[in-house]
Amino acid sequence: MTIISKPKYLNDKAYAQIKELIIKGELKGPMVSENELADLLGMSRTPIREALLKLASENFVEIYPRKGIYIKQMTVAETNNVMDVRLAIELFSIEKLSAVFAEEHLERLEALVEEQQKIYEESKVYEFIKSDLEYHSYLLQLTGNDYFVKILGNVSDRCFHHGMKIFQDLSRIQMSIDDHILINENLKKRDFDMVRSVMEQHILKGKQHFLS
Repeated sequence: MTIISKPKYLNDKAYAQIKELIIKGELKGPMVSENELADLLGMSRTPIREALLKLASENFVEIYPRKGIYIKQMTVAETNNVMDVRLAIELFSIEKLSAVFAEEHLERLEALVEEQQKIYEESKVYEFIKSDLEYHSYLLQLTGNDYFVKILGNVSDRCFHHGMKIFQDLSRIQMSIDDHILINENLKKRDFDMVRSVMEQHILKGKQHFLS
């Protein structure tokens, strides 16, 4: 059993909490201070500072000494890059699915879609984005490429904050669910060419929404 030291635990806790606040759009920005965050989270400035350094390395914030922390919005260039990465790894992975895809995998994907439909009916945007990421991550996991799963997690985290705004239009959530249903139907038929085609259009629609 690995024992995590208290300082590291606090760093990780601060990182997770600040990241969630940014993703949910609950930090009053665009500038915040270490003191504000320390007061908000009930921590000293040391774990806050370490957490901010990690978030800066992930492009969530920029740190300006003696001025504050700037919460970064996604630029057009970054959005294009992120969605292109998704296209590359997700479409490549679908080409590998035919060798490993089984009935139990379809059952899991269908369960996720059912979950998403309930979330949509309850208008829970944050929960939908989490479930959407789980759906796409699961497909990547089936190919056994842990690097792809990690990359998707990183780029999706970066998109999360913007996604909270995009999916306030609940019709876009239903459109995404409909695409997932169509992907599942073609997986059931083992028509992987069609799965790839639907997934490509699905990601491109997402890219268009992010850039709109």
